[in-house]
Amino acid sequence: MRLDVQLLIYVYMGICVSLLLFNLCYIWLDAADGRRSKHPGRSLLRLEKKIRAFGETGQIGKKEHRQIQKRLSKVRRLERFHWSMEKLMENMPRETAAYLSACEGDFYYLAMVYQKKDEMQKAFLLKLLGVYGIGKSLHYDEIKKMLVKMAGSSSVYTRENALRVLYRSGNVEAVARAFLQMSKNGMFHSGKLLTDGLLSFEGDKKQLAEELWKRRDELSVEYVLAIMQFIRMSQGGYERAFLELLKDKERNQELRLEALRYFRKYRYEPAYPMLLAIMRGWQEVGWEYQAVTALTLENYPGEETEEALRKCLSHPNWYVRYNAADTLAGAGMEEARFMDIIEGEDRYAREILQYRLEWGKQRKGEK
Repeated sequence: MRLDVQLLIYVYMGICVSLLLFNLCYIWLDAADGRRSKHPGRSLLRLEKKIRAFGETGQIGKKEHRQIQKRLSKVRRLERFHWSMEKLMENMPRETAAYLSACEGDFYYLAMVYQKKDEMQKAFLLKLLGVYGIGKSLHYDEIKKMLVKMAGSSSVYTRENALRVLYRSGNVEAVARAFLQMSKNGMFHSGKLLTDGLLSFEGDKKQLAEELWKRRDELSVEYVLAIMQFIRMSQGGYERAFLELLKDKERNQELRLEALRYFRKYRYEPAYPMLLAIMRGWQEVGWEYQAVTALTLENYPGEETEEALRKCLSHPNWYVRYNAADTLAGAGMEEARFMDIIEGEDRYAREILQYRLEWGKQRKGEK
């Protein structure tokens, strides 16, 4: 029994020493691999030779394509490749960009490989597709389906990077499917990121807006709002549709407010009576509508507009008063036109208008 206990102790000590040695070797190899990634060395020279050879022949052999696909299927080698490419883009940008463009098919293959890996590795590859400008000739149906699927990922990094490739592709149907996929999966994605992404779309923005607006009933409110903001910032032609949405009291408040902002940029006479009704009907709508409408009316100058804005200088809500004063002061009217308010007994109206006029004078002084 005594010998058995000693033997057990020796075996346990041997296991501990083995684990210690294994961990030390792993740490050393990982650190060495990291140093090689940041200081590519031979990898950099090898890539430079390949790029120069491609510049002479204009072709990449099948064997080299297979090597690229095999080597870059491992994330460590992909990192090393990226470090090398960054340096080469600085030294020989035109040749390197041409080489990467010729490798576009290889990166599509890698995208299909990496979709089975963890979220961080997927996001990293998709980010590189964006950095290298790959995706402009996205014509493979399987790749489109894969990117749309990645856009429905639970990781915000994977979603955003997949969307950037789709925006770059200029493919309307693929972007629309990605939006439908995210909305169907209940994915929350920043409205600003969605709007900015749509504005960066490298295809026909008018066609994209038409396709997304046509499918608005299949999307959640957050996505419809981003689409409306994209339309407001990029094109007109939706005045009638937005006016109908504004009149529908059953629709979401944020969507109706966005419709009001649209009319601030795109003047639409049939909307004017509705805007005046909102400003005058304090009991029918919330202060949010009146605050936005007060700014929208800067695009509809006239006596009725001035009258409605003057009355709103006495509104109990500060934002409504301030926006009304902002529109009045920004209309280019002289201060003497508002003496009845400035010398009047209405403290709310007097102070907010004086504040906005004084601010305008300071701004002019700075300029």
